[in-house]
Order: sequence, then structure tokens, then C-alpha cells
Amino acid sequence: MKKIIFVIALVFAAFISNAQNSDIKTNIKDLSQQDLIETNFDDVIKTYKGKVVYLDFWASWCRPCKDEMPYSLNLQEAYKDKDVAFVYISTDRNANAWKNAINNLAVTGEHYRVNKNVYEQMNAKFNVQYIPRYVLIDKEGNVVDANAKRPSNAQIKSDIDKLL
Repeated sequence: MKKIIFVIALVFAAFISNAQNSDIKTNIKDLSQQDLIETNFDDVIKTYKGKVVYLDFWASWCRPCKDEMPYSLNLQEAYKDKDVAFVYISTDRNANAWKNAINNLAVTGEHYRVNKNVYEQMNAKFNVQYIPRYVLIDKEGNVVDANAKRPSNAQIKSDIDKLL
């Protein structure tokens, strides 16, 4: 049953991500409660195949992470009609703090709070030793830059443009 719910959530995320409406959406997915075996970091990223993914590792308690959010929103606005997905991965332990930070910062995009299994997978893949941390993934799902520029760095637009 849990596997079916997880698959439905992934399909729904892909549907919303590909919706024709140009409004930027906020989707919050708390994977921390999913069965550890059924939740896989690569499966989450696969839902965005066909789009450039700007991956943001952050947490509600991280001041530099929160300071980047207004720039991230500006970046989203610049690419709202393009094939770019803004995916936020949080390791917050407190779901309420995470959701409150998303709401208070008005952060749109795709949000995931991950469990220990997914956290270990992303650390194995990206060696996330500090946050904020950004990763650029091309339309085929290949990591192009595991240490991408912050949203506040104007050069990030050039990096994204090269992948479109």
C-alpha cells in the first residue's frame, strides 16, 4: 500500500511539474515518513526528466539558506515558462519548522523533506557536507554541476541557459 501511495505521489509531482499553467507552484512532499526501502533519491529526480533541475539542499534553521531564497524566487520567475524545475531538499527533522519556513519565506517549487535513507543516498552521490548547496542536472538526469552557483550569483542563469 505504501508503495502505491509513493508511486501516486511521484506521478502527481510529474503531472504538476508538466502542467500547462505558467504559474509557479509549491508542492510539499514529506518523504521522511515513507518506508526507507521504498524511498529512493534517484526516483525523485527521475520525475523531472525532460527538465533542467536546479537542486537546492537547505534547512529551515540555516540562515545562509534562507538568505538565498529571495534570489531563488527571482530565478524561478525568470524561468517560469521554461523547462526548469526548482527542487528543494530539506533534512529538517521537525516537519512543522520546515513547513513554516516554506510558508514564511514564500518559497515556491518542489519541496522534499527526506528520511535517513534518502539523506544517505544524496550524501553518497553529492557529499553534502554543508548547506546551502546547489546542483544542476540536465534534461536527461545527468549531474552537470555538483557544486552549482548560488541563486544570488548572476552567472547561474548562464549555466542554466546552456542546458535548455
